[in-house]
Amino acid sequence: MNIRSALLTTALLFASPAAFAHGEKPAPAHGGIVADESAEHWVELAVAGDQVTAWVSDAGNKPVPAAQLGGKATVLIGGKSQTVALSPAGANSLSGNLAAPATGQVTAVLALTAGGKPVQVKFVVPAK
Repeated sequence: MNIRSALLTTALLFASPAAFAHGEKPAPAHGGIVADESAEHWVELAVAGDQVTAWVSDAGNKPVPAAQLGGKATVLIGGKSQTVALSPAGANSLSGNLAAPATGQVTAVLALTAGGKPVQVKFVVPAK
């Protein structure tokens, strides 16, 4: 193995696993924004009124059953933070309610479990 091959191999070993786990990022199917930070899952988030909804699919874009999902969202709106418990709400979604309807830009960090694996993603989405 020459030095160039050794350097390439080392770089690949330390590269982010997210760079290898996903195919092409799917288009949002529910009017939200899709994050690509998770190595093994696609997560779409939408905030409408006081409702926070996340849809979760595996790396192959196959929906993860809601019964295998759980978690919370830490949401920042207008400089104020709140934690929202997310509960199964549909075939592959989780949902929770904010204290008041959201306006403007919403920053959210989701700490989820999907099929027993932790998933953490960050979003900046417009409220609808």
